[in-house]
Amino acid sequence: MKPSWRLAFSPVLLAGLVLLVGLVLPGNSAHAQTGRRPARIGWISLFPLAQVESYLGAFRSGLAAEGYIEGRNIEVLAHSADGNPERLSAVVDELIGLRPDVIIAQGTAIFGLRGLTEIPVVYGFSGDPVTAELTDSLARPSRNLTGVSFMAIELNEKRLDLLRMAAPQAKRVVLMGDPVHPGAALEIAASQAMARQLGMELRWVPTRNVQEVGDLLASLAGHPPDALVVLPDSVMLQSQKQIAAFASAHRIPALSGWSTFARSGGLLTFGPRLEESFKRLAYYAARILKGAKPSELPVERSSEFELVLNLRTARQIGLIIPDALIALADEIID
Repeated sequence: MKPSWRLAFSPVLLAGLVLLVGLVLPGNSAHAQTGRRPARIGWISLFPLAQVESYLGAFRSGLAAEGYIEGRNIEVLAHSADGNPERLSAVVDELIGLRPDVIIAQGTAIFGLRGLTEIPVVYGFSGDPVTAELTDSLARPSRNLTGVSFMAIELNEKRLDLLRMAAPQAKRVVLMGDPVHPGAALEIAASQAMARQLGMELRWVPTRNVQEVGDLLASLAGHPPDALVVLPDSVMLQSQKQIAAFASAHRIPALSGWSTFARSGGLLTFGPRLEESFKRLAYYAARILKGAKPSELPVERSSEFELVLNLRTARQIGLIIPDALIALADEIID
């Protein structure tokens, strides 16, 4: 008689094997093993979700790279104030009421969460976190907050140098932006110092909201400057199409720091690769979900940058971009 390979398992042994399989198979989260709900990540933005879709998409991609898949072991609760700062407080309360395990704050939405203590918060923010009183230290965050800052003061100098390459005849330059944006004073000072080195006459004009942007552009229409340089802040993001249209109509170059400005019709942008920065926020979220505290995760600064050049806009304003500048571009819009 052939030996039988059928094994008899005791209930205790069988339960142990099931538990072991659950622990070693990839893709099984602690939530799945215990039957609890998937982890919840709240996302909050001042801007309409359609306007920040690429950033949210990059964050989701980063989550997937960390092993968190929507519909399986993670749920992303995306909320927006639809561009209305007065709605932000109510949207924050609504999101907190859903009890997410961690909240991701995009841009100035972080100002509605600075005092939150019961839920960890990770931010992607274009200002200086220390000036904004989000932390006392980048190395060891002092609140229940951490994240990535997109601000790099030296980028302001580089943008003016790129302007000199693209339009060497540009001497009278208007610098515009939100003066209360944390770190704006540092950006203004760096821009003014570089302008002096390049022999440019740079005039700083504060624009605190979309209405003030419109008022400034109307005042410049009769005697436009040679170029516009736009600080990368939330007010400018809301106004980017209006600014690009003005610059195109008056045949002058307009520069800023976020690639979306060039894609909206500005001549060029030089700044952080925001999609990569938002992927990095997923790493922070994953660490917190696994037990890390925000105070254990140093605030980072963006380390990858890109030059986006809109040759279509260059033709519209009658500008011939030198080959040397084209060769530097990471992305060309044509």
